[in-house]
Amino acid sequence: MNIALTGGGTAGHVMPNMALLKELRKKFDKIIYIGNQDKIEYDICKKYDVQFFHCDSIKFDRTKVLSNIAIPFKLPSYINQAKELLKQNNIDIVFSKGGYVALPVVYAAKKLNIPTICHESDYTMGLANKLTSKFAKGIITCFENTSDKKNVKVFPNPIRDSFFKGNAQNVFDKLPLNHTQPILLVVGGSMGAKSINEIIYNSLDTLTIRYQIIHICGNTPKDIKHKNYYQLKFADNIQDYLMASDLIISRCGAGASTEINALNKKALYIPLQNKASRGDQVLNAKFQEENGYALTLTEDKLNKENLVKMLEKLMSFDKKPYHYDKDNNLRIVDYIYKTAQEFSHSH
Repeated sequence: MNIALTGGGTAGHVMPNMALLKELRKKFDKIIYIGNQDKIEYDICKKYDVQFFHCDSIKFDRTKVLSNIAIPFKLPSYINQAKELLKQNNIDIVFSKGGYVALPVVYAAKKLNIPTICHESDYTMGLANKLTSKFAKGIITCFENTSDKKNVKVFPNPIRDSFFKGNAQNVFDKLPLNHTQPILLVVGGSMGAKSINEIIYNSLDTLTIRYQIIHICGNTPKDIKHKNYYQLKFADNIQDYLMASDLIISRCGAGASTEINALNKKALYIPLQNKASRGDQVLNAKFQEENGYALTLTEDKLNKENLVKMLEKLMSFDKKPYHYDKDNNLRIVDYIYKTAQEFSHSH
């Protein structure tokens, strides 16, 4: 049987698909990815050696409502593009991680009577999944309350196997860290983390007295030399840095929070909160805090004084242990495969 993966626009819509590849390759003869070649999914698929097919897509813009007028006129031709790709590759099932990139693919699958499974990582459904879950044969969520539909399965967000093989020593070999001061990892690597980066830059004099800071700052580094402060643009081996850290500051995307929980690390989440976001990170962070897994500092209260205070609180925080099922990816792929067997018309 053949499967098409889709979803994109951000790494959070792509990496869970990559985490499933090892198990998917045991079950499916052909695995393709349909996305937008101008977006992050193209580069990630190249890195993971997944056959990639481009399909045009159009994004719903929450801040410029008038720009959405074009969607009903452009979407039909994008759906036809996706239909051709699904037919050419004799696809039996589509696995959609959501995001606007997935819409034409899932609608094309519906027109061709190819079953779809939608996956939602966040606490609430994103717009693409809200639209496509209505006719999906299966829905996977990471939280019990995300959907009230009958065909819902709840699994933790997929994490790639290699993530659990992180080695803190790799970080100690690279950076001149000591073993006496706590290590604070700041994950501010995306454009949406600008406010986190800025507050760290402005608080270094205070923070570096107490902590050794590893700051993953993305494409907006500042040329700062400071004792106990180490700056990286990106880290491919994020698992090594998480393992080496005592405390973590991060946004609260579903992928990041699942990975931090899986390693049972203490985290302070500063969820993204702006007009371009539907507020999913705020709800993710609320769930983490209410269940004793992490602490939260909202963007409107983000200042040097509150940051220092919350980090002190985090040092003595009694984090609730989290158990991540190492067979999670296998269970998800089994569910996808059984759905394909049950509903695919070519079998």
